[in-house]
Amino acid sequence: MSFGPLIPVTTMAGRIGVILLAVAFLVLFLALAKRRGDEFFRGFLVAVGTFLSFDLVVLHWVFRLHRLTIGPEADVIEPMFLVLGIVFIVYGLRVGKTKASA
Repeated sequence: MSFGPLIPVTTMAGRIGVILLAVAFLVLFLALAKRRGDEFFRGFLVAVGTFLSFDLVVLHWVFRLHRLTIGPEADVIEPMFLVLGIVFIVYGLRVGKTKASA
C-alpha cells in the first residue's frame, strides 16, 4: 500500500502555493472561531499556536520527520510559522488575562 501524494507538487511555486492554500484555510478557521466568541477564539489561537510551534520545533527540526516543503523555502517559511505560533499563544493568553483582571 502506497501513501504517496495524491497530487504531486514538484516546483517551488507549487510547494509555496500549497502552503498558501493551508494559510487561507487557517484564516478561514480563525474567522469562524472568532464568530464563536472571544473565549473560544482565544482558546483556538492558543491551540493553533501551540501546534505550529511544537510541531515545527519537535517534529520538523529535532526529529526531521517531515518538513513543510522539501525545498530551500522551508528555511524561510518554517521560522515565520514558529514566530506566528508564539504570537498566537502570547496573544491568546495575554488578552484573556487583561480582560479578566479589569
